[in-house]
Amino acid sequence: MSSRHDHEIKLEPTPRMFIPYVSGLPLRLLVLFLEYVPGLSNYFFWSRKINVLRNKRFNDEITVMPLPLPNEVFGIEEPMIINGLEIFDQKNKYNPILENQKFLCARDFTEAYLAKRVTPIQVCEKLIDKIDHSCSKACDPPLYGMYQYHKDDIMAQAKASTARYNQKLSLGPLDGVPVAIKDEFDVFGYETHGGTLFLNRGKPASKDAFLVKKLKDQGAIIIGKTNMHEIGFGTTTNNPNTQTTRNPYNPNHYCGGSSGGSACVVSSGLCPIAVGCDGGGSIRIPSSFCGIYGLKPTCGRISMTGDYPFINSVGVAGPMAANVDDLALAYYVMAGKDPEDPKTLLQPSPTLHNIYHTNTLTDLKIGVFSAWNKQVIDPNIKFALQTFMNEFQLRGAKFIEIDIPELDNARIAHLITITSELCSTMNGYRKSLRLLSPPNKMNFAVYNHISSSDYIKAQQIRTRIMRNFSKIFTGVNLILTPTCAITAPPIYPRALKYGEINPSVTYNGVMYTQLANLIGIPAITVPAGYNDKDLPIGLQFMAKWYDEATLLRVAKASEEILGSNRRKPSEKYWFGDLL
Repeated sequence: MSSRHDHEIKLEPTPRMFIPYVSGLPLRLLVLFLEYVPGLSNYFFWSRKINVLRNKRFNDEITVMPLPLPNEVFGIEEPMIINGLEIFDQKNKYNPILENQKFLCARDFTEAYLAKRVTPIQVCEKLIDKIDHSCSKACDPPLYGMYQYHKDDIMAQAKASTARYNQKLSLGPLDGVPVAIKDEFDVFGYETHGGTLFLNRGKPASKDAFLVKKLKDQGAIIIGKTNMHEIGFGTTTNNPNTQTTRNPYNPNHYCGGSSGGSACVVSSGLCPIAVGCDGGGSIRIPSSFCGIYGLKPTCGRISMTGDYPFINSVGVAGPMAANVDDLALAYYVMAGKDPEDPKTLLQPSPTLHNIYHTNTLTDLKIGVFSAWNKQVIDPNIKFALQTFMNEFQLRGAKFIEIDIPELDNARIAHLITITSELCSTMNGYRKSLRLLSPPNKMNFAVYNHISSSDYIKAQQIRTRIMRNFSKIFTGVNLILTPTCAITAPPIYPRALKYGEINPSVTYNGVMYTQLANLIGIPAITVPAGYNDKDLPIGLQFMAKWYDEATLLRVAKASEEILGSNRRKPSEKYWFGDLL
């Protein structure tokens, strides 16, 4: 990552939308026209102004994978604790969860097992019934958070965990804890469909993804695959193929996407931890909409071996959890080097250093770009942001006004990068693309007009933005923004059968999240309250490369600040009484 010039390249601001909202029969007709009327898809491409880079000249070098320069890596403090799992040892009284916490955490499960109040077998028997109900018409409407779950496999894992507890051979703080996996990671015996009707049909995975194996090695019970937006290309998890996942706080609103099923099952209490994947906000957006915690790690921090490679340079795996302790636990277990994923070999050792030092934050400088943060649509988000800033200041944190140059350039560069990589992957399935839902048929018709020149220039902009952020992080530890400019958008019944194109929801969903994916830095979303419709609000912190520990520390402080104001969903959509 380097650049020969420091001057800012300015582009014309691009519009928020290139077409209005469309769904149902009009969407199907539009897709037919795009596919069969010569020149129409090219018109939509040009009207979107995605080609705005094509006639610009850049002298910057190309950064294809957003890994930091060596000085960014070597500047990371090595962990004080050799084995970070020690702070989760049941024998140690680490910073306890809040007494008013309404969501079960991993520690609740393991303590119940150790005390012989319940066994993993009993928990999983109850859990399977609750999953069945959450996906049945008796739920009215069903949440559809889980997509695939093999009851025999769940019970086999539960029996093995129960035997370990009976023999006093627990594997650690995840043994017997239910964990769900997004349906783009391989889980032995499950087919990885990626939200489609054609990927890997009849081809169950012969082995676990690297991160799944690491979770299983700690005794986690993998309860199955969660629903997702088709091929991860959307922010709502509206998926006509696999059913649309609904928000436990209001089933008439979306849960976010593309890792919407993972957010749903955690938010509704079916499990305390789930795994998602984030290419432009796909962990953070649904976590924000569903009122849980979500961590998008540094590029290369968690192995992607065994992930379906939809988006190679912007997609990262990460944990989603009902509380920060479990988020940290899952992150620490999954992070680390994997010889089969070269991106992971550069990283320093993962650490949980200081994540419970939250009473005083005098050592933290937090950057805010006020003009950007004010672009939220829901005024309740502004109020939540200011409230949390006030609370952080009471703990000694310093807020510093910063400028983030070339934001619109970064947005275009990310759009070109993620769509180019996705089109490149899916074009290998030309004969099956007819099975895609109408929104993605339209997306491919438009985005396949991106040229190699567009892609190269997007990577040159990536170089510039990475350099800009290296400079910004010399003056601040963190950057604070809203997670999204909106809260969970409504589900329109006419969108359920064929999907929808909603540029406003997409734009306002990824406004603050896509930047971290473009340049590879870690980011976290924390629940920060609720709007006047009782829908969750999320705030986002971004940190320099590999500094997930500081993100987890401010997330823990945020959890304490929200405190008793944290709410669980209504009883109808709450399935967390597992113990």
